[in-house]
Amino acid sequence: MDRNLQFLAPLNGINEKRLRYFYTVMMFGSMRKAADILNIEQSAMSRQIQPFESELKINLFKRKGRHIIPTEAAYLVLEYFKENKNRENELFDSLFQLQSSQLGKVNIVSSESYMQHMIYDVLRHVHHKYPNLEIQLELMSAQHVVRHIVDSLAHIGLAYNPPFHTDISTIAHKIEPFIVAVPAGHPLAKLKHRICLSEISAYKFALMPVGHGFRQLLDSEMVRLQVNLNIGLTTNSIYALKNYVVAGHGISAMRYADIADAVKEGQAVALTIDSELCNMAQTQLMVRKNTHLSESKHLLIERIRSSFDLIF
Repeated sequence: MDRNLQFLAPLNGINEKRLRYFYTVMMFGSMRKAADILNIEQSAMSRQIQPFESELKINLFKRKGRHIIPTEAAYLVLEYFKENKNRENELFDSLFQLQSSQLGKVNIVSSESYMQHMIYDVLRHVHHKYPNLEIQLELMSAQHVVRHIVDSLAHIGLAYNPPFHTDISTIAHKIEPFIVAVPAGHPLAKLKHRICLSEISAYKFALMPVGHGFRQLLDSEMVRLQVNLNIGLTTNSIYALKNYVVAGHGISAMRYADIADAVKEGQAVALTIDSELCNMAQTQLMVRKNTHLSESKHLLIERIRSSFDLIF
């Protein structure tokens, strides 16, 4: 690369939306996989990447047949993205520290799916740097998360596919498609198309009880398709669902994030469901409508939003 060449930055700065699309492609190493995760067509993904390259006046990927290879420039842009995320987190750290003398107690209710990230990122960070903030964290179904917020038993709720309630305000969200998880080597893993729930009725299935966001999605799809599942396990633990699949006992359905580590280790395969409802399922950060939020709660909400990459 010629260091003597002058690079002219875009007049309006870097397009944040395209930067996020680029980051997803880099993380999954494939336009198709990135498009599936973001629930868009591959052509739409290409339409975001190509103008991003034009905007930066440099190629980010080399095309080799059906594969893409990141260029040196792509890794520079990836480093920029990560540095920006770190600076954003540092900003929230500073704001939180500024208000530390005013921190009180915050009650959070959440689905189990988010616990590992909540403990290792959000709460670990808060307890380490802001000892004046007392947090009460309870795990429950999406239905109970909504009920606790509506009844003012909790200040902040985080849930997957929660039921709608007129007294709830969703302040941030993230689309996280509901997928079918099967053991590595399972017959369904060989399918090349999006899977329909009618195709899985012959296999033992693990699911959550009524009241959980996972169960609500499954019940809605089963009613729509008029099919039944071959239920082998009912449990309120996402850990149990994941390990039911990894152990080879049967299949299940969950967010991709819940099975991602097993997929990366070759223990499981995630299959996209042929359902708009499942592909548009959301993680939602909620508070009660028309309720006053202290500065400490606002800052904690922003920390959760940033950590889980939610959007307003």
